[in-house]
Amino acid sequence: MERGISKVMLALDNMTDQEIREFLNAHGALLKIVKIGMEAFYRYGPSFVAEISKQYGLEIFLDLKLHDIPNTVSKAIHSLKGLPIAFLTIHLSGGEKMIRAAQLAMHESLPKAKLLGVSVLTSLDEEDCQKIWQRNTDEVFHSLYEMALKSEIDGIVCSGFELAQAFEIERANNSQRAPIKVCPGIRFENSTKDDQSRVMTPKEAFDKGANYLVMGRAITTNPKCLTQVELFT
Repeated sequence: MERGISKVMLALDNMTDQEIREFLNAHGALLKIVKIGMEAFYRYGPSFVAEISKQYGLEIFLDLKLHDIPNTVSKAIHSLKGLPIAFLTIHLSGGEKMIRAAQLAMHESLPKAKLLGVSVLTSLDEEDCQKIWQRNTDEVFHSLYEMALKSEIDGIVCSGFELAQAFEIERANNSQRAPIKVCPGIRFENSTKDDQSRVMTPKEAFDKGANYLVMGRAITTNPKCLTQVELFT
């Protein structure tokens, strides 16, 4: 499986427009994909997405984690028509009808983009899952991933700790396709966890079968690591 910095989606979070552009002016040539989340999108708008993609030649992962009634999610996706988006997120917990509505909207308005379903947030631990769903993390993920397979969504966002379970579920369901697996909660050894509860290193996640990694502060606060190939392989 291909790995390395080209498979890292760099999260442009906790940065102002000026800080983002300064970082990309200095290091954008080393990157392939950047993640624009709710904070930057709500603050700077759709034009920011188009500008970053065009100016730096980067693929855009628009991480909006859409979660609402099917009609509202569908209209939200249609509103993004024309933007250079490579990946877009919704919450799998929105249910199968919402997923189907999102897929149709993607086909009509963002036909080149991949739809990713967020499973269990990496900020949630066992206690959180019990409080929210009265089930443990494995049970919640199992239910959400089976729904993802049934809907044939392009990919999922999950902790690296769920990758082995995902492959087991695929085998149990005799799945003919494997959704793209995008893993946040990735840190280098000795990095702080910040607001993540379940984290692992890039090598660990790739070894477990991740297709893409989401990384942010571990890189943006230490950009020298971008040239250290061994950190990502």
